[in-house]
Amino acid sequence: MSYFRSYSELFNEVYVERAASRLPAVERCRDGMPGSRFTLVEERRDIPAEHLRSSTLFLCRPRGEVFGRCPGTSGHVCCNYNTLDLYLGCTLGCSYCIMRTYLNFAPVTVYVDAQPGIDAVVRAAESNPGRQVRVGTGEVGDSLLLDPLFRLSEEFVRAFAGIDNVTFEMKTKTDLVDHLLDVDPKGNAVIGFSLSVPSVAQQEDGFSSSIDDRISAAGRAARAGYALAFHFDPIIQSETWSIEIDALVAKLRALGAYRVAWISMGTVRFPASLQESISDRPYMYDEFVPCRDGKFRYLQKERIALYRRLRDLLRTVTDAPVYLCMESAAVWTTLFDAPPVAGPLFTRLSGIGNHPRLQKTGSSS
Repeated sequence: MSYFRSYSELFNEVYVERAASRLPAVERCRDGMPGSRFTLVEERRDIPAEHLRSSTLFLCRPRGEVFGRCPGTSGHVCCNYNTLDLYLGCTLGCSYCIMRTYLNFAPVTVYVDAQPGIDAVVRAAESNPGRQVRVGTGEVGDSLLLDPLFRLSEEFVRAFAGIDNVTFEMKTKTDLVDHLLDVDPKGNAVIGFSLSVPSVAQQEDGFSSSIDDRISAAGRAARAGYALAFHFDPIIQSETWSIEIDALVAKLRALGAYRVAWISMGTVRFPASLQESISDRPYMYDEFVPCRDGKFRYLQKERIALYRRLRDLLRTVTDAPVYLCMESAAVWTTLFDAPPVAGPLFTRLSGIGNHPRLQKTGSSS
């Protein structure tokens, strides 16, 4: 279950841009936070300085371009993902969150008008009829943490349901999927769950839902007709990792593998600017080396060993594409016996929206 009983526990103040005040998502927020104080402002700079904190919500129309390519990281391979800005900021408090180094979480911002993002993705799909547009909303905030309150993901799912070359992913560390289960049609919608072994998740994932609760939510989503994605990222070594990862993958096997669209893997990584704030974390006693993008990672041979163990386990569960997030071409080639650009994994990912497992509906077997 989620770590809060109501959104009024998470946020003390709600500021609403006047130009967005009549949008349905704002009304849903008012209904879901009875008794909370809503204040109209012309723009963000009108919010008092004492309320520029993560316990404040700011609801506004999108600013600038909300749709674009994943920024990836210098010198490492990107999976050609596209991102939609929707929820900016997060209150889950994961220790390793890199967003803290480049995104000001004060206040947590919600783009309450989905239409500009929908229009941008539709234009991209129409301009690239022979290519798959993989897009998700989890780049700068958890896709589902606030979604039961605003119900914006439903607007995207419905809008893209009839577009064959759009695959829309909602990535989360919560179990908050129930508000989406009755949305129909779902098209190529994917609900993605970030996973760690339970002991690491309990120590490092802040107020995220437990791993068991996330897997239970994945089962509900699959039975409702959604495709699933799993993101083992960041993988953090521990004395019990090998034992725990066996048990975790066994739980995924019980879900019914045909609903899995893709799985990613990435080891813990951090820039120097985050190093001081995580200096007391247990994983910081491991050996890290600076890489070409300026981030610190485990030694390459250690990363490959972790990836190989997990990859081999996953192959007993599903034939869905398994790929690496923010890794070097050398690691890709060692792990998959082919350079990433020319390899079969990227070929399969580029056409994932037309994969048979995404075209099935109804309950999983």
